[in-house]
Amino acid sequence: MPYKERNAVVQVTIIIAAWASFFLLPFVFFPYNRNFSPFQSHRFVYSFISSNLLLIIFYYLNSVILIRNLLARKKILLYIVSVLAYLLIYLTVIYLIAINSEEVKDFLQSPYSKTPYYKFKGPYFFSSGPLLLFLLALAVSTGSKVITQWFTAEQVKEEITRQQLQTELSLLKSQVNPHFLFNTLNSIYSLSVTSSTKTADAVMKLSRIMRYTLEESQHDVVSLNQEIEFINSYIELQKIRLTGHTQIQFDVTGQTEYVKIAPLLFIPFIENAFKYGVSAHNASAILVSIHVTEHLLQFSCVNDVFPVAKLKSEGTGTGIINTKRRLQLLYKEQYNMVILPGEQQYKISLTINTRP
Repeated sequence: MPYKERNAVVQVTIIIAAWASFFLLPFVFFPYNRNFSPFQSHRFVYSFISSNLLLIIFYYLNSVILIRNLLARKKILLYIVSVLAYLLIYLTVIYLIAINSEEVKDFLQSPYSKTPYYKFKGPYFFSSGPLLLFLLALAVSTGSKVITQWFTAEQVKEEITRQQLQTELSLLKSQVNPHFLFNTLNSIYSLSVTSSTKTADAVMKLSRIMRYTLEESQHDVVSLNQEIEFINSYIELQKIRLTGHTQIQFDVTGQTEYVKIAPLLFIPFIENAFKYGVSAHNASAILVSIHVTEHLLQFSCVNDVFPVAKLKSEGTGTGIINTKRRLQLLYKEQYNMVILPGEQQYKISLTINTRP
């Protein structure tokens, strides 16, 4: 059975059980001869039916009309007057049924009615039972309405928060893609200016990268293997413009087949490494690794830092700042990231708990 249908069945069952329990209360509160069936007493039957009918009416009157139109609008005095007026009607009906029943008339005509003890204890005198039942109906109807409105408000609040987070995530993702594509196009432009034969291959690799960013990255999660393939394409594209001075190493270990992850999480760090950790004249190294254990994904990126690269401040940190925010929104307490910006090396270590 689907969750919504099962939840509806549970709610209906609880409502039926609650009303059944409530209907049993008059057997406790209304006085009758315990040696006989209560339904042999006309007074009890009339009181039982009238009381339950009036309480059911009041329950829905209070929860649907009075609370919404009076109490919720802070018309407290009018709400109190309305409740007391209904209480007066309710007690009056119960009293009239009790005082006009044949059993009470017979009792009043009997010699026992002259005895002070029986005058005080006699069933024709008004008991506290109906009042307790009314107060219980008031408390339950008010409490259930308040709780229902609270849950509704929490659901609305949660939905608004979820939509806001989704909007923010979409905005962050849209900021990552242009930033990444802008830098890649700059690389291809450099090749085209020098009329390099590598330009066509670079354009082909870029088309595969763009297909991933435009199609797969629109999903909330992608397979880790897809992300790894995307990183490989990006690294291969960057190698086209690099000299032999740069050592690039990308290692993947562990079972990656069934791991799901948010798209484009790692590329800003790798992009940053190529942007600031590569020198045309000095030896440099970029070491990227992904290691998967049972429920943990460990990503690391280490690159050299060159004084000349520090001067390139344009767009510095945009992708990394967005990625940090995405990690906070998506994984909350399920990730740990350590960034060590040293003078000679820049290190990033990211661990994500991939448990569903």
